[in-house]
Amino acid sequence: MGLGSDLLPADHETLRCAEHARSIAIDPAGTAIRADRIVLIETPAPWPKPVFAHDLLEPVDAIFKSAARSTRMLACTPDRRATPTSPQRLWVFDRRVNSTHERQFEFRDEAELLDLARELCAETEGGFITTNGLKRDRRLDEATVLVCAQGSHDVCCGSDGQRLINDLSTLAPEIRVFAVSHTGGHRFAPTAMTLPDGRMWAYVGAELLKSILARSADPADAAQYCRGWWGAERGPDQVAERAILSAVGWSLDSMARTVKATDNGARVEVVSDAGTQTYDVEVNETRRVPTISCRAPGGLPVKEAVEYAASAVTAVG
Repeated sequence: MGLGSDLLPADHETLRCAEHARSIAIDPAGTAIRADRIVLIETPAPWPKPVFAHDLLEPVDAIFKSAARSTRMLACTPDRRATPTSPQRLWVFDRRVNSTHERQFEFRDEAELLDLARELCAETEGGFITTNGLKRDRRLDEATVLVCAQGSHDVCCGSDGQRLINDLSTLAPEIRVFAVSHTGGHRFAPTAMTLPDGRMWAYVGAELLKSILARSADPADAAQYCRGWWGAERGPDQVAERAILSAVGWSLDSMARTVKATDNGARVEVVSDAGTQTYDVEVNETRRVPTISCRAPGGLPVKEAVEYAASAVTAVG
C-alpha cells in the first residue's frame, strides 16, 4: 500500500502541516510517547532543534538514555516569578501499575542536575530516591497537561500550542499546564499529554481537554482524538488500547492493564476489582499518510507514516 497522490498538497500550495493533516483526516492513533517515566526540566529559552542540544540538557540526555526505566525527557518553561538566584525545578512522573506518581526536585547548577539525573537513572521499580533536592513526593491526582509549544521545532506547535495554553488558562485555571518541548506529531497540533492518565491527544482545544480531564466527555467520542496511552507500544498496540477505552469507558484509566502484540493486532488484559478481562483487538493498516513540511511548496519534502484502525474487539477468557 503506497502513498496516494490525493493525500498530498498541490504543487503550488504552501500549507501548515497541522492544517493539512486535518484536511485529509489523519487518525492520530498509535503515535503517542511510550515511556515508563516522563521527566520535565525547567530550561531557559531559546530552545534549539532538537531541544536535547541545549547546553543544559545535552549531558543530561546522554545519562537518561542509559536509564533502567524507559524515560522521555522534555524541557519546560521556567516559572516567570523565578529570580536569578531561584533554584530550577525538575519533575518526575512515573507510570505505576494503575496510577501515576509525581516527584519534584530542585537543583541550583548543572553539577546538581547531573547528580540527580544519575540517581534517577539508577532507580528500579520500588527503589525510588527521596533525597537530593526532593520537594514533593505524592500520588498524582491533580489534573495536569503537558502542551507541546516548541516553535523552534515546528510552527504549528509554537502557534497552536501556545494558543491552547492561553485558552486553558482562561477557561480552566484550576488545571496545571506545562509548556513543553517537542513531543512528536506536530502535524496533530495542538497536541497534549494528560496526566495522571498518561494519554496523548491530537487536534485538541481547551473545551475538549477540560471535558476529558473532568471525564464528562463521551469516551468513544474523545477516543477519536487519542494518540495513545504511554503504557503501550506505538502503532497497533496503542490503537488496540484506544479501542478498549471506547468500549470500557473512562474507568479503564484506573485499572491495571497490559498490551501484547499478536499476529493481527494486540491482546489487552484489564485487571479490576472484579477480576481480569482479556480482549483481542484486530488492527489493520488503513493508509499510508504524509507528514508534509510546513509552508513549503507542495509540502516537500514529505515523510510517510502508517495509519491503523481497530476493526474488531472480542472479549475472551
